[in-house]
Amino acid sequence: MDQENIFRGYILSREHRESNGRHRLVYTGISDRGPFSIAITDNRPLFFVRRDAVLPEGFVDGRRHRVDLADFEGHPVDALYFDTQRQLSWARQHLESAGIRTYEADIRPEERYLMERFIHGSVVFEGPPAPVGPPFQFTDVRMQNGDFRPEFSILSLDIETGQTGELYSIACHFKGADTANGHPASAGFVEHMLVLMRDPGVGEGYLPPASERPGSTGGSEAALKGSVFMGLPGERLPAGGWMVRFPGEKDLLEAFLVVMKNLDPDVIIGWHVIGFDLLFLEKRFRRYNLPFSIGRFGRIARVWEVRKGVFRADICGRVVIDGPPGLRAAFYRFDNFRLETVAAAVLGHGKTIDEETDKVAEIERRFQEDKTSLAHYNLEDCRLVSDVFSKTGLIDLTFERAMLSGLPMDRVGMSVAAFEFFMLPRMHRHGHVASNVQDVDSKGSAAGGWVFVKAPGFYEHVAVFDFKSLYPSIIRTFKIDPLSRLKAHESPLYTPVGIPFSRTEHVLPALVSKLIARRELAKRDGDPHLSQAIKILMNSFYGVMGTPGCRFYDHRLPAAITGTGQWVLKQTREHLETLGYSVLYGDTDSVFVRLKQEEWHDAHAAAGRLVQNINIFVADKVRKEFGVESRLEIEFERHFERLFLPSLRGGGEGAKKRYVGMVHGEEKDELVFTGLEFVRSDWTRFARNFQYELFDRIFHEREVEGWIRTVAADLRNRVYDGDLIYTKHLRKSPGDYIKGVPPHVKAARMLGKAAEGIREIRYVVTRRGPVPAALPHGDLDYGHYIDKQLKPIADAVLQFFDRSVDDILGGRQLELF
Repeated sequence: MDQENIFRGYILSREHRESNGRHRLVYTGISDRGPFSIAITDNRPLFFVRRDAVLPEGFVDGRRHRVDLADFEGHPVDALYFDTQRQLSWARQHLESAGIRTYEADIRPEERYLMERFIHGSVVFEGPPAPVGPPFQFTDVRMQNGDFRPEFSILSLDIETGQTGELYSIACHFKGADTANGHPASAGFVEHMLVLMRDPGVGEGYLPPASERPGSTGGSEAALKGSVFMGLPGERLPAGGWMVRFPGEKDLLEAFLVVMKNLDPDVIIGWHVIGFDLLFLEKRFRRYNLPFSIGRFGRIARVWEVRKGVFRADICGRVVIDGPPGLRAAFYRFDNFRLETVAAAVLGHGKTIDEETDKVAEIERRFQEDKTSLAHYNLEDCRLVSDVFSKTGLIDLTFERAMLSGLPMDRVGMSVAAFEFFMLPRMHRHGHVASNVQDVDSKGSAAGGWVFVKAPGFYEHVAVFDFKSLYPSIIRTFKIDPLSRLKAHESPLYTPVGIPFSRTEHVLPALVSKLIARRELAKRDGDPHLSQAIKILMNSFYGVMGTPGCRFYDHRLPAAITGTGQWVLKQTREHLETLGYSVLYGDTDSVFVRLKQEEWHDAHAAAGRLVQNINIFVADKVRKEFGVESRLEIEFERHFERLFLPSLRGGGEGAKKRYVGMVHGEEKDELVFTGLEFVRSDWTRFARNFQYELFDRIFHEREVEGWIRTVAADLRNRVYDGDLIYTKHLRKSPGDYIKGVPPHVKAARMLGKAAEGIREIRYVVTRRGPVPAALPHGDLDYGHYIDKQLKPIADAVLQFFDRSVDDILGGRQLELF
């Protein structure tokens, strides 16, 4: 490659386009010199059929080619090539209706092209001697996998709308390349805050100049400069940023296209930005017969509902990352995923308008009376989203996951697709093609992880041990993957549950080994985003191989993994018991061991000796019984000075996946809850706080009964009124519930039109029944909160002291509430 013409970039969008019988793959993204687009015109879509398949007339025609590949049953296959993806789809339907099986006909060509070249998003390629741009457009250049890490331009987007479906304003908070001085990172990064406000009272002078209108071929390409926007008068907002007014909704939408063109963001972020903001904007653009051309190179964006409540957006050369699903996919947990709640938890402050009903009325008032105030509120939401993304590192984490998986940044949660991106080209190189997903045999199932509880109750000095990355370590030890299962007859290696795999032919164990080593390096280098991305990817392998929606599904794969995990845990428990220890609890990859009394004075040293003992035991056993080196490693996680294992409701045996323990700290002891009400968002804050304080008192041997009486009395005296709100998700519109309408739906229905489209409801229980928290509720039913929140939590603990809430509060006293 000529180094002067080398481009290093990252693909943000990938697609296939077809017109006039021509097929193209198009990859658009950002490079070290600015935006780029690469069109591949010499690629032909394909799928496979068995070699012994007799095709109908018209299917040979130079399209069928002999390849050195076979299906999973060992039948040789041929490849069928097509001029367009449309031809391929027609051929697949035609053949399958004739009873002829196809293979890999459901692989999108733009994905196949990248995976077969092991390109995970970052690319390096050589452009022509004198490319014109930015943006740059190339045709049929040769891409190779690279390691380019862009500094993304990010646009936080938020809109405000009226009760009758009108667009009031669009706010943008932008951080990224200074497009006024060229696009590459070397041009410097800037910050812009802007609100486009609809105001029927302004004149035509506020309209964008003709030269800047969408579709114009002339005029200046200058972006935001100084204190004006597109050469228009702008108003400085008191808290920072600019507002520009437009007389009509169409004018505002046209201006938004210019904003997108000039700012040219790589990433668009927001809060429900796809399913609300972008979906709403697309509909308004359609109403005015305007092209929703917010993609790079003037491409039309598309927004649609994949399934109920799940939306996607395809925007050429840009990625959209939605806050709530992005944080959920990164395993963040909050009481709920309202922007107010998340911002308060992450940043320590939230929105200026809180309740949904108040918000609707207040937005209407501000639009009619104080548009500057509405602009401030609109822009503040954008800034909150930007700050939440920045503080959580969500974009960095998403990028790392994309680079590991090979998937686009807005698809990193698709673990099946990530596994197939890795596995499919490697299966090809070992001589196999895979089935279409619809043809996968979904029979069989696998047992889950082993969970046991010795006996419920309170314990002292319990050491918790975890097997590091248990399932990935089992994959490494016993060479488990789809290829190894196919080749199991060659040098078989049997797992503890008798399912064989090949000792010599496998690919996933090597990947896991590389990922583990890379994660350790990331930890040492202080890179939490890469470390977390690797952990998420590795932990997905077991679930993917146990999913019938994966083309590599075979029930023996997850059965071998979970069965071996159970064997490891049982062997560990038996070994510890032979050493005289009591193993109180075990769950999939962890064991809770009660230390011997003579070890209590130095629990950490005792735990360290046990770690060494267990690892030697497991390694010896695996080597002797299976002839392989163990990759299983246990580690000491924590020492609980006090531990509580609850019983099942109603007493009896211990409850699984539920416990609370106390870890001693130098400044303050920490309580660790698993599965109990304290960590469940569907219980009230009152209940969660009550449970925490209850265990804190018991573990520290402080008085409990008098405190419970005080809490009950304070509850009646309205001390906790602000903590009695329930938060529940709505799986469908409130009006769609017909049978068995639950309390939260009854509350949602009281909001009327304001309830349409909401995903969760915050409500309280009054003497009238459930009522939205946003509506007046001075008649709270305190008896309900005693019976349904305080009592279940307290009685689950008090039973071990032969007491109950009724005993403490006394007889029929509860009726007073």
